[in-house]
This record gives sequence, structure tokens and C-alpha cells, in this order.
Amino acid sequence: MLQQQQLTRSSARTSALDPTTTTDFVHVWSSRKDIADLRVKFIYQWIIGCVPLWIFIFIMCVFYLGSGHNPNRYTNNLDVAIVDFDGEQAGSFFLNAFRTTPPGNLTLHWEYKNPNDYGNSVNETQQAVDDGQVWAIVVLRPNITSTINKSLYALINSTTLVTYPFVNTPPVLVTYDEGRNPFTQNVFVLPPIRAAIATANHQYSQALRTTISSILSSTASSNSNRTLQLQNSLSLKQLLANPFVVQYNNLHPALPYVGMFESNIIGTKRNLEIAVKILNLFSK
Repeated sequence: MLQQQQLTRSSARTSALDPTTTTDFVHVWSSRKDIADLRVKFIYQWIIGCVPLWIFIFIMCVFYLGSGHNPNRYTNNLDVAIVDFDGEQAGSFFLNAFRTTPPGNLTLHWEYKNPNDYGNSVNETQQAVDDGQVWAIVVLRPNITSTINKSLYALINSTTLVTYPFVNTPPVLVTYDEGRNPFTQNVFVLPPIRAAIATANHQYSQALRTTISSILSSTASSNSNRTLQLQNSLSLKQLLANPFVVQYNNLHPALPYVGMFESNIIGTKRNLEIAVKILNLFSK
């Protein structure tokens, strides 16, 4: 045993003094056969694990970016249903605004529906979007004209203080599904709808202003409460500015899912960066 230890020490001294002697340390890039086999297996397993991941990320990016390419020739079937549940003065301004407003770049089609098609129920209109029959549906709720007229009659009588008639339920309901294709909805569908509603607001507000001016001038010499009339006129300024208040009902918002998708990509990238750093540590 003592002789073997002496031989080992002598060999170590010889290796230290001889610069031509090379010692193969055990590390990840060692030339030893067992280490080389482990290194090959590790790299092989790493490739097997990462390549499908990058292929999956590539496919998801193709789908996500591809949704932004929507040529006009592929969007000739974008239908938006217009339904007038009011059927009176407000409804006529509402429908005329859509008839006189071009549907975007002619890729959109207004479809004028009858309330009977939905069982005379506003709640049933959502099903048309759920079933994919239309990309969006714009509804004017019932009794809008009568609600506005009640406020105007109160202005004429000048016996009570008028409040804004649409406190809880806006007159117009727009139902759409952004999850179907967010690019199509935000570029092709919603902007023409907003433009048509803006036209309806402008035209109907002008008619209401004319009516109120006529009421105030006709009652100027009467015994009506002039102060209350002026207060009511100020109370109705929101109605005059925006008679067709819109409620947007997005059945499946797309933005949270897009944000989650982006976060997953960023998280995967960070994990890969950490893996590369670990490999660099082993290679040193």
C-alpha cells in the first residue's frame, strides 16, 4: 500500500513537471467516451424538446398575424343586421342614417330585419351573432320615441322638472363577437356602425332642437312657468347632444386572450434564455 502511494505521488510530480503531459478533467466538453455519450444524449434531448416548441410558436404566430390580413375580396360576406324595435320617429331617423351611410369600404352589408324575426324581443337578437349569421347586430330599443316625447311634453307643461330620459337603458344596443376575428371587427365592422350612429345622432338632435325651439317660442306669452321651462331645457342638453346613446355588448372579448398569448411567448423566450445561460455555465 505504501509503495502504491509513493508511485502515485511520483507520477503526479512527473506530470506537474512535464509540460507535455495533458490531463483530461471531467467536464461537459471532456473527450472521455462516457462524457461524450452523455453530451450527445443531452443535446439530442434538448433538440427534441425545443424544436416542437418553436414549431408550435411559429404556427401560433402565423395564425395570429394571418388574422390581420383581410383582403376586400374575402370580406364581401360581412353582414350586419339593423333592427328597429321603435317603429316611430326615432326609428325613421335611425334607419335613414344607416341607409345614407356607406358601409365602410363596401365590404359590409346592412341587412334590415323586422322585429318579428326575433320574436319582438331584443334579448333574442344576440342569438344571430352567436350562431354566426351576422357579424354584428344593431338594435334600436322599443318605445324610444314615446320616452323622448314624454320629456318634451313635460317641457311644454312646465309642471315638473324633467330628467334625462335614458338613465338606465341606452336606446341603441350593438352586439358583436370580437373573438371571432378582432381585426375584422375593429377595422371593417365597428367603424361603419359608429359612423351611421353618429349620423343618426346629428340628424335626430337637429329635429329635437327645432321642436324644443318651437315649444319655447309658442309658450313665450303663456302663463307657463318660464323658469322651469329653461331648467328643463338645460336638463335635456344631453339628450339633444346624443339622443342615440349606444351600449356595446361584446360577447367574447379578444384582447385578454391576445395578451395571454403574448405573455406565453415572452415567458417561453425567458425560459430558453435561462437554459442557454445554464449551458454556457457547463461549457466553461
